[in-house]
Amino acid sequence: MNKFLLISLCTIVSVFTFAQEKAEYLAGAVPEVDGKVVFSRTVKVKNDISKATLFDLMYKWANKKYNNENSEKGLTNRVLLSDKEQGDIACGGEQYLVFKKNAFVLDRAKMSYQLLLAIDQGKCDVIVRNIRYDYSDNKEVIPAEEMITDNVALNKNGDKLNRYFDKFRIQTIDSLNAIMTGIDVYLNGTNTSGAVASVSTVPVVNEPVQQSVSPVVNNDITPISVAGSLSTDMPGFKRVSADKIPGNYIKLLSDWTLITSGTTDQTNVMTASWGGLGTFWEKPVAFCFLNPTRYSVQMMDKGEYYTISFYTEAYKEALRYCGSVSGRTTDKIKGSGLTPIKTPSGATAFAEAWMILECKKIVSQQMSSDAVVDKNLPNDWTKDGFHKMYIGEILNVWIK
Repeated sequence: MNKFLLISLCTIVSVFTFAQEKAEYLAGAVPEVDGKVVFSRTVKVKNDISKATLFDLMYKWANKKYNNENSEKGLTNRVLLSDKEQGDIACGGEQYLVFKKNAFVLDRAKMSYQLLLAIDQGKCDVIVRNIRYDYSDNKEVIPAEEMITDNVALNKNGDKLNRYFDKFRIQTIDSLNAIMTGIDVYLNGTNTSGAVASVSTVPVVNEPVQQSVSPVVNNDITPISVAGSLSTDMPGFKRVSADKIPGNYIKLLSDWTLITSGTTDQTNVMTASWGGLGTFWEKPVAFCFLNPTRYSVQMMDKGEYYTISFYTEAYKEALRYCGSVSGRTTDKIKGSGLTPIKTPSGATAFAEAWMILECKKIVSQQMSSDAVVDKNLPNDWTKDGFHKMYIGEILNVWIK
């Protein structure tokens, strides 16, 4: 009896789980406007940028994605028109929906669509329409209205997908959601449509504010003023655990980031792209490698706490500025135009970042030639001496 009950419960759970997984493809999943299938989403930009800058960013994105040079053979993708004054970009897109693929079978359809980007202050409306399918067993191109609507692809009760039409509906929804989510990540650094909401909250680590130490010689830069005072929260940011850091670690760290270090009275910011994330002494850590000739190394050595912050395309110019001038004689924070804020540990970060790693330095080690196994390194990497390695415990992760 117990065995029968267990099997029955497993069956019920399996059916319930399957139903949950399919719910996103059921009634209402394919929106219609005046009888036409039209998918849309408004992507709000979390950072304060002008409409013109937002247009330039989206035009760059469109030219890269909708470019025949980057398209799979047999597909045509191109930007159809752009109007900066009106804030409109239109693209024609094609992609394959692969239903089944193995050594003996290739079941796929070519989906074509029109993508419209309506750009305004602080937001980008994404609209996909005129969806059509070119399928091997049909001589004519079939519109989405005849393939994926509720009336066609669902049963009478609206709780099950009809065979044959189900694969078109599921793949279309997934593909278009991927495009819209990709735009969100491109502009905001993370999916703001709900990915963060499911992340569990972890206790904040409150460290004492770093006391100032002897100032660095030949630096008359005045202490910075920050937006807001020290607290256990960061306005505009959510705190997540280190194992919930979004994105691909390699891609994340290969892009430009800002490392902000120093003391309460003196703070410096630098760009960096050599480093990684991991575990050390059973703690989540971030490690970075800095050129020993950089002024920022002096500041890293002076302070105990620092931040590593990440930015979207909208702030590439600010990061480029931080990487092109020296903090010895220039107030880089003021010159960058970024807005400094304080983390609970007292370290400085910037309000424009989409993610901030708040770190406490636990290891600093100058690399030596004896420690390097590969003796064929490019001269540009070692001409100023070997880099210095820093390992920092990740106290908090802040994301928007």
